[in-house]
Amino acid sequence: MRTIRIYCKNCNSKLTDNLIEVEEKNVRDEENVDAISKNSFALINFNAKKQFIVALDGYHLVNHPDTNRFHGCCGSSTFEFNKLCNNGHEVAKEISDCWLPHYIEFDLDKIIAKEIISDHEFKIINF
Repeated sequence: MRTIRIYCKNCNSKLTDNLIEVEEKNVRDEENVDAISKNSFALINFNAKKQFIVALDGYHLVNHPDTNRFHGCCGSSTFEFNKLCNNGHEVAKEISDCWLPHYIEFDLDKIIAKEIISDHEFKIINF
């Protein structure tokens, strides 16, 4: 399993600390539960599209100033970007409503993933 960090593609700001890869078969797809454990990530295939998901956590993200992007009855069920890097670039979507599994989905076109090789060595990953 790989250990990676995620960065904003636009400004290279750090979005996460170390994340450990989890196999897709270990991602939960149940209502109102965490889809994945903290400090981990998974690549899942959904409707012929690869999704990069992490647990709900603050990471190095800020909420979008447009609160309408967090609509849902008990949490966010939006499919609009509602998580930004610290410099204001849209990078992810929080999914946290009661009828969905809970996770943050990073847009693969808006991030850079760096696999940790050693304390000072990284390798950029193309998903």
